[in-house]
Amino acid sequence: MVEAPEIHDPAKFDDFHVHHVTYKVVAEHPIDLSILVPKILVESGELSEKTPLITEFHGGFLVGGNRIFSPWFSDWLVELALSRRAIIVTPDYRLLPEANGHDILADLASFWKWLPENLEQKLASSYPKIHIRPDFDRILATGSSAGGWMVSQSMLLHPEINIRAAIMAYPMINLRDRFWQEKYEKPIFGLSTLPYQIVESHLQSLPPNAVFTTDGDIEKKVGLFRPPLAISIVQHGKYLDFFGRDTKLFPFENLPLAKRLPPFVWLFHGRQDSAVPCSGSEKFVAEIQKYRPDAVVRLDVKDGEHGFDGDGNVTISEGWMKEGVTELSSYW
Repeated sequence: MVEAPEIHDPAKFDDFHVHHVTYKVVAEHPIDLSILVPKILVESGELSEKTPLITEFHGGFLVGGNRIFSPWFSDWLVELALSRRAIIVTPDYRLLPEANGHDILADLASFWKWLPENLEQKLASSYPKIHIRPDFDRILATGSSAGGWMVSQSMLLHPEINIRAAIMAYPMINLRDRFWQEKYEKPIFGLSTLPYQIVESHLQSLPPNAVFTTDGDIEKKVGLFRPPLAISIVQHGKYLDFFGRDTKLFPFENLPLAKRLPPFVWLFHGRQDSAVPCSGSEKFVAEIQKYRPDAVVRLDVKDGEHGFDGDGNVTISEGWMKEGVTELSSYW
């Protein structure tokens, strides 16, 4: 994801009306989400059916990123939403190292509380001439990298939400792996080990009780500044020092206790992923099959680096992605 273009291009969302909403305030710091409503949905007039929902969680090691940073917002997801006339709701959340894993889980819980209680009212005030009814029984939860962790925790810890399907792209879910806990040579995106001074200087510069929920001022087309911070933390094996080690933070440990899973779970991962080892997805699918042998789970492992679906060549109309979307259609 660091190799992706670093400049936000709002044109990616030209086919949507985009609304920004604060869903939570922490220490006087607003935490926002964005609602992307397909223009074709609004232009179609009065709607006889409910509108499907997509919740999208951004990546960035839980250290950086932004909910609508266009280079990290997959083309295939935009394509899917428009083809289904689905509304996308995508939140920011508190970031490491200023926050910890429990803080992020608290934001996730706040998001899932906000969604059914407030979304329809927000749509009604924005579009008073038509009645857009979000279908809370038809939710597709999606996320890439760290966003995949958010999806996995959503489906494991929030059975009150009717997630019909979950898509996790190269998800960061096997966080007990030595990759996150030990220092050794990890050429993430081909980078040799970055100095840990990057992290130490950042921590020393923070004001008391600092809260970060976004990375850079993307609207001013300033690039992201936190990827080196994230990469240094991971390369030096310090990730859990900031994230935490409590059982609830780890999807593998929540899986056996989960009350339900979505009817369809889909993971895909690049075989040569240098930022999040592919083995984590393979092991997670094996664990699902162990604890939920009746679960419908799909895994696609393809040649490629982290973020391999962001090169513009992955579309819902061709190849393995088309096959997966076809299977998805039976559930969402």
